[in-house]
Amino acid sequence: MRRLLFLVTLAAALWLAPGALAAGWCGSGETAADRPDIVTGAQVHAIVATPADAPDAFVDDANRLSDDVASMSAWWTGQDPTRVPRYDLAVFPGGTCLDISYVRLAETASALASSHTLAFSTVVRELGTSSFVHPYKDYVVYYDGPTEPDFCGTGNGFFDQGGGFAIVWLNGCPGVPTDGIEAHELLHALGALPVGAPNACTPATDPSGDFDPGHPCDSQSDVLWPQTDGRPLQQMVLDFNHDDYYAHSGTWNDMQDAIFLRHLNAPQVELDVRVSGAGSVASNMPGVDCSKACGTQWDQGTTVTLFSTPGNGSRFVRWSGSCRGTHGDCVLSLAQAASATAVFGPAFVAFHASVTGKGKVTCLPACGRKIPAGDPFTLRAVAAKGWRFARWSGSCKGTRVICRPKTTAALSVRATFTKLKARPKKTH
Repeated sequence: MRRLLFLVTLAAALWLAPGALAAGWCGSGETAADRPDIVTGAQVHAIVATPADAPDAFVDDANRLSDDVASMSAWWTGQDPTRVPRYDLAVFPGGTCLDISYVRLAETASALASSHTLAFSTVVRELGTSSFVHPYKDYVVYYDGPTEPDFCGTGNGFFDQGGGFAIVWLNGCPGVPTDGIEAHELLHALGALPVGAPNACTPATDPSGDFDPGHPCDSQSDVLWPQTDGRPLQQMVLDFNHDDYYAHSGTWNDMQDAIFLRHLNAPQVELDVRVSGAGSVASNMPGVDCSKACGTQWDQGTTVTLFSTPGNGSRFVRWSGSCRGTHGDCVLSLAQAASATAVFGPAFVAFHASVTGKGKVTCLPACGRKIPAGDPFTLRAVAAKGWRFARWSGSCKGTRVICRPKTTAALSVRATFTKLKARPKKTH
């Protein structure tokens, strides 16, 4: 029996039908980057990792990973026709398929081979420094290097946030189907086994002899069983009796509700984002990242936060459409199609002040040839001795000494002063 280890201490999306990713990977090229997102929503990103001194087998590993994702997705929808893990995809010359990054680690093979626990923490740390830390992404990693024997995979994560890792040790369990290992570890990355599961392993029920409450011990056919006898994934079930971690009726966390699963029976709604002026808009979840008009599809009911970012010399002015107000962030609950426009304007506007007569114009904040756009701005007309303020003209109007003009466009003001009439001298 080989161990499938769980460390306790430690997009609307484009979805491909089961089998669509089979027969190898359609992508090309090695990159340590996460390619631009085309899938909307929280998702799972794929990585091939090797030690610093290991041979480069990226092509073979990428083909294997892609086929496993196809197999595992088909199995998952066979278990639950309403859900499927949402994987990160990318556009390649050969088509649209799994986005797979390749990372050559800084550690050598020998440094990582002695302990699966050390290897897991090291790989996660190194990938984190390589920017694989998106708050709405979990990561499936196929590690191709020497590893501790009879440990097939390691996974850890949280139910309601990203940053989970599911590592398949490709050389840890020869002969064991890796699509089943991936499914097992991905469930751990989603937060299984949740606290409260009634069939969590105990010292008396754990077949390994260890006390590992991160697995259910009610049926060996459960894909989350703590050990594997090498049986194919198609002979495994997603939560035996549905009473521990998936589609259960209890009050504890249910992996069926994980944000990384696409709802196959949920309608898709359109979110159109437009940009007016120099700036861009991005979403908290992968999906929206545009500096001009862009349209995306989301699962109905998804809550998305849009963030506005002004360009150089620009400022955010307001939202229009489904988003309203002057705050830079906008939260949308996509119960139906929505359209939001972010309006940007210049960060500074020109300012010019002149006087007729004798006097001056003071400013708060200080006067300048350019002033911050959109900020409060107060002008005061100060008459010289023997003169009085008469009126404003230009961007200011009226006869009040103080003027507070809007600073959304260039300002040009003139203060007019008139000379006081001399009082007649008294005679005795």
